[in-house]
Amino acid sequence: MKHIFFNIALLALAVAFTSCDDNLDAEQEQPGAPYVLSLGITSSGNTTYYVVSASDLMQGTINAVGKGIEQTGYHDYQQGANSVFCIGGMGVTNATAVVRGADGLLKEQGQYVFDSSLNGLCQADASTMVGLELPASKESGRNLTFYTVDASSAAILSKNTANVVDPISTLDWPSITGMEYSGGNIYVTYTPMNSNTFETAYTDTCYVAVYSYPSMQFVTLMKSDMMGPGGSWGAYNGLFKDEADNLYVMSNSAISNGYSQSTKHAGFLRISKGATQFDADYYFDFEAATGGLKPAHITYIGDGKVFAEVSTLNPQTAADRWGDKSLKCCIIDLINQTVTDVEGIPVHNGNGGRRFACLVDGSYVYLPVSTSDGLYVYRTNVATAQATRGARISATFVGGFFKL
Repeated sequence: MKHIFFNIALLALAVAFTSCDDNLDAEQEQPGAPYVLSLGITSSGNTTYYVVSASDLMQGTINAVGKGIEQTGYHDYQQGANSVFCIGGMGVTNATAVVRGADGLLKEQGQYVFDSSLNGLCQADASTMVGLELPASKESGRNLTFYTVDASSAAILSKNTANVVDPISTLDWPSITGMEYSGGNIYVTYTPMNSNTFETAYTDTCYVAVYSYPSMQFVTLMKSDMMGPGGSWGAYNGLFKDEADNLYVMSNSAISNGYSQSTKHAGFLRISKGATQFDADYYFDFEAATGGLKPAHITYIGDGKVFAEVSTLNPQTAADRWGDKSLKCCIIDLINQTVTDVEGIPVHNGNGGRRFACLVDGSYVYLPVSTSDGLYVYRTNVATAQATRGARISATFVGGFFKL
């Protein structure tokens, strides 16, 4: 079902952009071009990724003609230090790092292979990433595996298999939705999801599993009945961190992002740096503030604010499951608990519920948006919540978006 969800989304995008590469001339990669994008190009049901750099996000066309690092199979992308980690999924178990070489061009550096797809990755310090691998089902294993990875070379530094999946699998098999480091602990959000039917029968509680770092020992399982599980399948949107290393947990229980039911309001909880309990003084009921809407994809932009794609489907029905569609952009103020619509970005469909390919650069947010006439970068001024359309992207979708 989840594979179908992603493939249908890609097919719809591919049909819309079958002519994107027409009349494009090959051009050389520019040394030192600061922006890095993974361009997903789907043809005949198969998707190939090209990791390319760009010097200008507001003019011209960004493409992979005659350039780019080619990658086959399903991939997600996450930045750590001065590397972009290319994480395999849906059967792809290897991961590589893309870095900038001495000549200013992008290159792949290091490759490591996991027993199954990597479920979580976060940065613990300036030089170290922490990865989490979870068996696909209870029949395929009972232990979590934590890795520490050098953020520059992508070399595996250590492997820890001491933690059993319990106690986070007592209801259903956990689907990992977020992972962050704060104050000596690794925090993991997950959704109990039946690994055979993908039903989500347990949506009344938010769960955060806490593990010590660097020993990777289980500390506690945090629970709150203020909202449902944090994040959603494939989007890796359950946790994010502010400038003071405080964590926020986002819950949407959105049917259009894979849930089979929704029993609690979408909202946000807060965890103070290193704490093992939710902040008792903080709860942001997002649905109450928006008249019943649910955030789909989010990224922290600073000063207590979040840039988000928010579903305009209200209510969401069973027919919308896995839809990831009809999204508007908003700036969410977590401190004042307000939501401001971004002007200038059309209501659009997402990338099939995957990670949010969105770049925060200073006072601007850059987002690739699928429109009726192509895929374009939209730049939002955070201060004014006004967006401007920029460069065209010659691809079916953008899998990752960074500044390196």
